[in-house]
Amino acid sequence: MKQLLKAIASSLIFTFFAVNIHNAFLLIDYRATSNPTKVEVVINNGDNGLIIAQSLYKAGVVKTAKAFYRVALSQKRSTGISPGIHTIDTKISAKSALDQLLDTKRNKGVLGFAEGLRAYEVVSILDNSNLLSGKYSGNLTPDKKYGTNNLEGFLFPAQYAFAPKTTVDQAIAAMLLRFESAAKESELDKCWGKYTPYQCLIIASIAQAEGDSQDYAKIARVIYNRLEIGMPLQMNTTVEYAAKLRGQIRMSYKQLEINSKYNTYKFRGLPPTPIGNPGEAAMKASVNPADGDWLFFITVKPQDTRFTKSIAQFNIWADEFRKNEKAGLFK
Repeated sequence: MKQLLKAIASSLIFTFFAVNIHNAFLLIDYRATSNPTKVEVVINNGDNGLIIAQSLYKAGVVKTAKAFYRVALSQKRSTGISPGIHTIDTKISAKSALDQLLDTKRNKGVLGFAEGLRAYEVVSILDNSNLLSGKYSGNLTPDKKYGTNNLEGFLFPAQYAFAPKTTVDQAIAAMLLRFESAAKESELDKCWGKYTPYQCLIIASIAQAEGDSQDYAKIARVIYNRLEIGMPLQMNTTVEYAAKLRGQIRMSYKQLEINSKYNTYKFRGLPPTPIGNPGEAAMKASVNPADGDWLFFITVKPQDTRFTKSIAQFNIWADEFRKNEKAGLFK
């Protein structure tokens, strides 16, 4: 009996020490999923999984670099880790660290650009960002196949993650590269019919400015239909671009007299450049216009844009628009 008790006692003592040794030396990961204490971890362009793992370990986020590296290798989503300044909890599991690295809200290096922003607006955001260094040099241009040096239309709207010390020129170069990817994906680089890719980009920018996403393809068709018969485009948004205005429900006669090639009431054909930076949906619409014989469209009320070939029908809807405007539906 005594021998049995000794054996049990010895076994318990061994187990106790084994568990403590295991916990102290063999466990390579924390269990916690969050922690009120946070640190900033810098991820640079080109950092691989091992470098990121070491950065997290040195910052006190993960218990060992090995723990995070194993998780990163086993999960494809780890390829989505963006450069930037990430605010991460300390002493958390490798999986939780990966979750937080993929949370763009925790990345101070993320800048987002809305669809339809104009080039000067984008450059102003970049020039005034505390995340980037320097100012735009003015030396970057789109791919030569578009036949222009103007950046308008080519600064693709998306979220970008920039590492510390990224220059404004490098940021713009990244936007131009992202545009090329979107142009290939949307097939804008091939365009549609007899029109060049640059003309399709101009049309995409007008569709972006004129309507909602569900109407882009119809608006593109109206533009093509008018171009085919030599009808002036008569788009308020092109006049707004010339006057550096936005969101004018209606334009005054004086505004419509502005002497600019962007005034599509005065000048036939497309404006000389895009009037903003369209997203991929508008780019796709310019390459794949809807089928229809429409020449006119009008937004009668928010989310209700109607298309017709008849000027008489257009005028009826215009009266409806004016009633809705007077009722305050566009406020």
